[in-house]
Amino acid sequence: MSGRVTGISVIEVDDRYNRKTKTMNIRAKKGVVVATGGSAGNPIFRTMFDVRLTEEYQAENSEWTRRTADGEIAAMEIGAALGATACQTTQDDNLLNKGRMGKKSNGSATDLYPTAPHFFRARALGLTVKDYQNVILVKENGLRFYTETADTRDYEYYAAALAWSGDPKKMNGGGPSWAIFDADAAAREKWQVKAPYVDPNGYFFSADTIEELATRIVNEYQWRPMPAAALRRTVDRYNSFVDSGVDADFKKPAPMYKIAKPPFYAAWHTPALHDSYTGIRINTNGQVLDLRGEPIPGLYACGDSAGGFGQHGICRAATYGRLGGWHAAEQQV
Repeated sequence: MSGRVTGISVIEVDDRYNRKTKTMNIRAKKGVVVATGGSAGNPIFRTMFDVRLTEEYQAENSEWTRRTADGEIAAMEIGAALGATACQTTQDDNLLNKGRMGKKSNGSATDLYPTAPHFFRARALGLTVKDYQNVILVKENGLRFYTETADTRDYEYYAAALAWSGDPKKMNGGGPSWAIFDADAAAREKWQVKAPYVDPNGYFFSADTIEELATRIVNEYQWRPMPAAALRRTVDRYNSFVDSGVDADFKKPAPMYKIAKPPFYAAWHTPALHDSYTGIRINTNGQVLDLRGEPIPGLYACGDSAGGFGQHGICRAATYGRLGGWHAAEQQV
């Protein structure tokens, strides 16, 4: 496709009912800047770069910032190239985030209190873990996978969180992951284990026995109930580590608390994607480049929508947003 980008078409959607309400065509005199927040919320798009990032990994704060790669896809449909796609796997120190648990997206921006008009999107505030000695983390198979006290910037934790469980029937990637804890842990952390702090509609469960808890853990990403015997063995083995003071499996520093006092809880704690590290290829003016390395006239990109940078956040967006804006303003069209 050739020619200059002269505007965009925008479709307005009602989030409550997922239906289109109107379409608008907007003319751009100087240029269009793609700044739609990246692709973290689009499993089809992001798994082009890292096949492990399947649908159970939510985009942080995806309830209202969906980051569906709409801008990137629109640009690619008129010939745009992608830039530095390897960054999605090599720049992993900020890619995954533990965040809050007990809710679908773990983002901290859900301090939208239940009285806020947009709270229906978040559905829960989520629980913050102050001390990971109070929980164990298990995959959908009921097994621990790494030391819970590790930071997601720890590459080994990152790899373990994304690792396939080895079950040939399992269709998703490495998750989901669940935090398992008991009544004593909730008291130590001073957690409110009820709505609106947690989302009981598939993302938080409780029961009086470990076996019953396992059978209740079912949601849209947990492809089967968690095997009750497996979770029982996991909890018993971890409790034995508390007695010995040594985590013989994952070297968690001096396990401190048994999971023994009912009720028992399972909170969704699958790491969420914090950023997109690849996107549309641009030059130093912020112009979008096609597959031959030539600028597409009138089209610019910045932030998570642009590819080729390990940097993330407002600096990445503001820098190329300004550069693109300056270049567009100088155009004689």
